[in-house]
Amino acid sequence: MREGPSFEPGFRFPERRIVRSPEYQRERLTVSGVAPEVWGRVSEPVLWALEGFRSMTEAGQDIDGYVHVEQRLRQVEPVPVGETVTFCGVTVGLDPVPRGRHLVQRFQVVRDDGRVAVVAEHVGLMPDPERMGGGGGRVAAPQQMEPLAEKRLTPDQVRVFSGDVGNEIHFDPDFAARYGYRAPLAQGLMTMLWMVGQLAAETGPGTPLDVVARFRRPVFWDDRMELLGRRSAGGRLVRLETRNDAARTTAELDIAELDVAGPDAGGRA
Repeated sequence: MREGPSFEPGFRFPERRIVRSPEYQRERLTVSGVAPEVWGRVSEPVLWALEGFRSMTEAGQDIDGYVHVEQRLRQVEPVPVGETVTFCGVTVGLDPVPRGRHLVQRFQVVRDDGRVAVVAEHVGLMPDPERMGGGGGRVAAPQQMEPLAEKRLTPDQVRVFSGDVGNEIHFDPDFAARYGYRAPLAQGLMTMLWMVGQLAAETGPGTPLDVVARFRRPVFWDDRMELLGRRSAGGRLVRLETRNDAARTTAELDIAELDVAGPDAGGRA
């Protein structure tokens, strides 16, 4: 994997002006198993994180082989579909881990009045192929949770979702095999979008959001997936998990109650 300036902590990505179109949102929601009506005229927030990958590739960052391991997402206020926003980002860190290095990059969606509407922080594994495998490491045994939904992925769905941001690990079986995987991987954000869609269906699309997704095991482009939830004593979803056919957890989403007066709410980082 080639390295460049965007790997250096402190690197600032060129600012981009973005308008989310209804057609783009509808297509990505549909292939992810989310009814477009759930979000209506509100911009789905996980797709802002997807824009982070577009910023990476446009800045010349090589993301072929990049493995997304964690996504932190904070939506202070919703952005209407069709509104023009400024998208900016910075590289926060590059740190060694057992299977390579973790690259941390933070992106923000800024409205024209200067308010930061969404903060998306990516944690990606820059893998060392000699230390990689498809197992995903040790994870605690799944706990009893409430079944909420299920679906089966198809290669075409995965191609559509990730087609405009690159990374051959989502498209090329031979490339995926080099890193120890039996087939190309569905993008972690595709799973996260499904999970957040369940949350929005219960709370409404305009509700402030503060979530952390951890991608525990690979999801292959032909996997069957189950979505499960855990609720607070008051009935609010506080955790979501996805599991594969072997009943093993592939992703976890922890849900906090957002304090809109917190440090990310006032302006650019």
